[in-house]
Amino acid sequence: MTAMKPTLKQIAEKTGYSISTISRSLANSPNISKKTREEVHKAAAEMGYRPAVRKRRQRKKKKLLHFALLSDYRIGEFYASLFCGYRDASYKEDVRISLLSLKDQRSECVRFIQQVHKENTYDGFILFFPALDRIHYDQILKVLPKGFPIVSNALIDNPNIATVTFDGYNGGRMAAEHFYDLGYKRLGLIEGPRVRPESRFRSNGFSDYIQHHSGLKLAWRFTGDYEFKSGFEAFRAFQDPSGTAAADAVFATNDSMAAGFMEAAREAGLKIPEDVAILGYDNLPFAEHRKPGLSSIDTDFIELGVSSIKTLKNKISKQGYKHGTLSLIPVHLVRRESTAPE
Repeated sequence: MTAMKPTLKQIAEKTGYSISTISRSLANSPNISKKTREEVHKAAAEMGYRPAVRKRRQRKKKKLLHFALLSDYRIGEFYASLFCGYRDASYKEDVRISLLSLKDQRSECVRFIQQVHKENTYDGFILFFPALDRIHYDQILKVLPKGFPIVSNALIDNPNIATVTFDGYNGGRMAAEHFYDLGYKRLGLIEGPRVRPESRFRSNGFSDYIQHHSGLKLAWRFTGDYEFKSGFEAFRAFQDPSGTAAADAVFATNDSMAAGFMEAAREAGLKIPEDVAILGYDNLPFAEHRKPGLSSIDTDFIELGVSSIKTLKNKISKQGYKHGTLSLIPVHLVRRESTAPE
């Protein structure tokens, strides 16, 4: 049979101290003298008293914010680089990121976003739908609760939601300045679809620099669709029937078109950069490993992710957030052999 634990009253009777003194002594109160505490602890131990072991309160595990990155996934290094950038950004910002995809962004985006929100799983949305217009974002805002955290990584004219994207205009200026510094005079441009604002920003930055520097000439331009094949087609339009090059250096507004142009030029027997220099945009991993290496405007996908996540966090905490805010992530030029031999 287990012995009964002595009470504070019994210890008080044995020692002659009051119950309150016994309680404070056993709790090691600094207000009780050392001599009294020792006498009380000795008597309590002789009587078989054992202090209760307090269970340590377990801290509740911090709930991570959970954001959804919505896009229409496509095969290629651009989307792989974008998603890997968000993965690393989520580690830096201590959040969770889930990737959600839909097939047709223009026709399905509103219904899809409304459906995902009803699942009540996510604390905010990050959208990368380059084909959308302002009217689509108006419709998206109508199906979401007012103030729901949302940010876009695709540039539109006159943004109506918070937008975080790269400084394409300055990237285009850097490309033209790079050619200018290397002594190229007759420049060419392979632009993306003109309906896409980010394409216009890159092209406008390039052409504006040329217009403001005497001696430079935009001698040739071609409109592509950001795909490798359109870069290949651009080269076919680049040479006239006599085989004369239309320009000495060409800026392609993404790396895929630049790679297609380089491949077609190689098949035609041209040397890069001796016969024509070529510079891309995005600095995807393959740009470094091509022969020759492709000079390109570098876009930091980790920084894009960090800035977008911080924008959502600010919205949640109601700090520094406005619906139509446009934030531009700086870019920089990476020089390789395609514009000048090392």
